[in-house]
Amino acid sequence: MGSSLADPDLEQLLAQLLRLLSRDALIGAQGSRAAAKEDTGESAGPLPALSSSEARALIALLAARGIAQGQLAEVLGLEKSTVSRLAAGLERKGWIRRGRDEGNHRYVRLYLTPQGVLVADRVWQALQSLQARILAGLSTEERVGLAIGLRGLVRELVAEGLLDGAPATQATVPGEPRKAG
Repeated sequence: MGSSLADPDLEQLLAQLLRLLSRDALIGAQGSRAAAKEDTGESAGPLPALSSSEARALIALLAARGIAQGQLAEVLGLEKSTVSRLAAGLERKGWIRRGRDEGNHRYVRLYLTPQGVLVADRVWQALQSLQARILAGLSTEERVGLAIGLRGLVRELVAEGLLDGAPATQATVPGEPRKAG
């Protein structure tokens, strides 16, 4: 295969997607605008400004309910020193606290504070809402094609060592049984 993809449109779309994913402000401006647009006055208001690393860390902490700093670095795919600075910043904002592991007091873990839980939940809800709006704008055929294409993309990113995880399963058309593999 040559250095260029066979389809120039696909090449351009992939480049746009990769640029978007590499922007540190993925959650910042876009997430805040989306949350503000949905805000009905009953919630705590728009999301505070935060980087995509902060958002990803908060979501990881929400899922883990306490995690060692080294483990968080692995989950986020960041250097330990970067996560150390990230954790210090989140701690200054009052969103996380450091505490001893309940099972082994020699280890220190990062935990969300009550305020951090609220922020992490708002980030998660904003991401879920954004995803739902994006997918709702696609036709059934586009969603099926996107699912097939993204499974292939993930498979190749895993094969290249750019993404951790097992290759994605084969796509199925909604309403059809999954093919035996």
